[in-house]
Amino acid sequence: MARILGIDPGLNATGWGLLEIASDGAAGLRWGTIRPPDGPLSERLNNINWRVKELIERHRPDAVAIERPFNHKNVKTAVLLGQAQSAAMIAAAAAGVTVHEYPPRQVKEAVAGLGSADKPAVKQALIARLGLTELDAPADAADALAIAFCHHLMTPIEEKLEIL
Repeated sequence: MARILGIDPGLNATGWGLLEIASDGAAGLRWGTIRPPDGPLSERLNNINWRVKELIERHRPDAVAIERPFNHKNVKTAVLLGQAQSAAMIAAAAAGVTVHEYPPRQVKEAVAGLGSADKPAVKQALIARLGLTELDAPADAADALAIAFCHHLMTPIEEKLEIL
C-alpha cells in the first residue's frame, strides 16, 4: 500500500490529507487541519512543524506532497506561505520522507483536467476519480488530498510497484 501525505500550507490553517492506495486501486482517506494558536510567527511555524512531525510518525507516509507557493501580488503573503511550507518540509526531511512540490495549477490540471479549475471543481473531480459519493473535508484538507492525489498520478509506475 502506498501512503502519500498531502499538505496545503498556511499560517492560519494548514490542511493535510493522507491518501492510501492499495495494489487493487482502492483508496483510503484521512484528513484534517492544523490550526496554530495565535502568537509570534516563530511559535506558529514551530507548531506547524511539530504537528507535521506527529502526522508523519503516526501515519508513516512513503512521500509528502506539498503545494508550492505561487506568485502572490502581495509579497508579504507569499513570504509567509513560503515559511509555512518550509516548516512542513523540514519536518518531513527530518523524518527521512521525500518531499515533492507541486504548483497549484499542476494540481488542478492533474486532478480536474483544467489548470484554472476552481476549488469546488477540483473537489468534485477528486470525488469522481476516487469513486467516492461525497467528501466532507474542509477546503484546506480537500486541497491537501488533491495534492496527494496529484503526486500519485505523477509518480512513475516503477516507483509505485516498489512501494506496493
